[in-house]
Amino acid sequence: MPGGWRCFVMTAVLLSASAGVAQARAESPPEKDPDVSDRSPLREAFRTFGSDGAWLLAFPKRATTRGAWITTGVVAGTLLIAGRDDEIRGQVLEHRSATSGDVAEVFEPLGTYLVAGAGLGATWIGARAAGSQRLASTTAIAADAWLWTAIITSAAKGLFGRQPPASGYDEDDWFDGGTIFPSGHTSRSFAIAAVFADRYGRRAGWIGYPIAGLVGLATIEQDTHWASDVVAGAALGLAIGKGIASRHRPPAGPDAPGTGVVDPAVRARPRPTWAVAPIHGGATITIGF
Repeated sequence: MPGGWRCFVMTAVLLSASAGVAQARAESPPEKDPDVSDRSPLREAFRTFGSDGAWLLAFPKRATTRGAWITTGVVAGTLLIAGRDDEIRGQVLEHRSATSGDVAEVFEPLGTYLVAGAGLGATWIGARAAGSQRLASTTAIAADAWLWTAIITSAAKGLFGRQPPASGYDEDDWFDGGTIFPSGHTSRSFAIAAVFADRYGRRAGWIGYPIAGLVGLATIEQDTHWASDVVAGAALGLAIGKGIASRHRPPAGPDAPGTGVVDPAVRARPRPTWAVAPIHGGATITIGF
């Protein structure tokens, strides 16, 4: 396909970064949370953001054999789907319904800059006001991952130049001035979900990852992204979110995974909950931690 080899090489580079970031989780010591008291919150946030960015950009130094295999698998899967994007799009358009359209209208906005950014900001302010240091810290880290994911995804979009499906182009139109690969809605959503899953455990992942996945699927339903855009975005966001979260984990305590000991105070902590309530013209999603 036109630009096929360039597409393969650049996809490999992009997703190598993802694999390198994810593989380095076990190799990087945790850093202090961005709400430490010895510096102003704003100054600490800028310091943390810059430090995390430098760490992300240094991914080649952390390359491993396992990371190379992960990269190979993700790249192969993405390219396999990219070769069937037209077929997948046709199936989605053929089976569109009022229900699928309504669901897409609910979840697609969650991946926008405005809604996600406002949600993170409101959550951080609410957590600080309620004295929940854990939630405030997690939200700050999620915002850090969200911003870096947005920057890296935007750079990748410019490099790949892929055109959207609804504009009359086909799956082979790469390096043609478009800006849709990988999906930013999906990558940013998975980055946020990965941070909360890292901090709050598997139950938070069962909430966050399906929502992030539905955000990506909504863009396919609305014909603004190819399926491979969403797959690549999910891999990129997941890797960046997990990588940044791993740098800011609190010191392991008696409740840490693998110790076999659970602190009663930890057992008593509220678990993540979520609810969807219908409203006129759509629905609201409430998530509690």
